[in-house]
Amino acid sequence: MFAFAEPLPVASVPGALHALGLECLAGVRPAAFSVSTCPPAEAWRILFAAASAGGAYSSGSRGAYGRLAARKSVTALADVGRDTVESRAAAYRRFTFDAPTSPWFDRIARDVALAALTPDGRRLAVLAATDTD
Repeated sequence: MFAFAEPLPVASVPGALHALGLECLAGVRPAAFSVSTCPPAEAWRILFAAASAGGAYSSGSRGAYGRLAARKSVTALADVGRDTVESRAAAYRRFTFDAPTSPWFDRIARDVALAALTPDGRRLAVLAATDTD
């Protein structure tokens, strides 16, 4: 979770992601990565697919445990407790990002790059994962 002194406008999220010094974006020029808004259902699909199906050489956690793992990720991105995750997470602005030239993402089976901006724009959570050999 990254904190900002002033609210971060949605239009400034790409620049902020680049400026944060994320390992997954190291060496990537600002023009060489893209950021898109992500509806809640799409963020859930990305997280559930990764948790339930796993990567190239694993079978994942499957149904119920996959949902639990995905819910834990949503809870972490929303920086809230389990009891308030659904009501609070819906108010966040979510983003996916992609950096085709980044050596950090292995692009084997599944790469995950999500960010969530708090409703007040003062905190940005980032979740990045890659599948390796």
